Amino acid sequence: MSGNMTAADTAVILMAAGIGKRFGGNKLLIPYRGRPLWEYAYDVAMQANKQLGTPVILVSGYLPMLQTPGVIPVRNDCPLLGASHTIRLGVKAAQKLGAEYAVFMVADQPELTSQSLLRLIEARKPGKIACLAKDGRAGNPVVFHRDFFPELLALTGDRGGKRVMHCHPDAVKWVEAEDASELMDIDRPEDGRL
Repeated sequence: MSGNMTAADTAVILMAAGIGKRFGGNKLLIPYRGRPLWEYAYDVAMQANKQLGTPVILVSGYLPMLQTPGVIPVRNDCPLLGASHTIRLGVKAAQKLGAEYAVFMVADQPELTSQSLLRLIEARKPGKIACLAKDGRAGNPVVFHRDFFPELLALTGDRGGKRVMHCHPDAVKWVEAEDASELMDIDRPEDGRL
């Protein structure tokens, strides 16, 4: 990666507002290898901020998380409205910053590396969607150019950005993760041996 690359036109949106229905409660504060689960994604997002200048928008309903240094806090008081509500809040915050691109990260993906996130951001292009994948399996994070913001804002229920991706297969650029474990998210207690 070029040492002088900047990505201040790109907002990283850390989605940390879910209620953990499949998990049985708020999983983001549960210890994973000795640290709260969500901190792994936060560290990766902040590494991109440090290296590329990308602002980090944290969408959450958990007040202590919203007070975390370095993030632009966006409070989600209605997590029951599903992923689409979190996405809308994130896109609106990115638009206020004048962002050309929005990177959506989930906060329950502890094995994601900063190298993969940086390569994904580097792959962004006008009119395109870049998605981290491994061996043909789509994962997160995903980068959307602003051309797709209206469709993201129109999502409803618990539908995420993958729905928009599926509507535009020719616009998707796949960025290969180093390891399949990077795409693993923690949905149930047994997933991460918490």
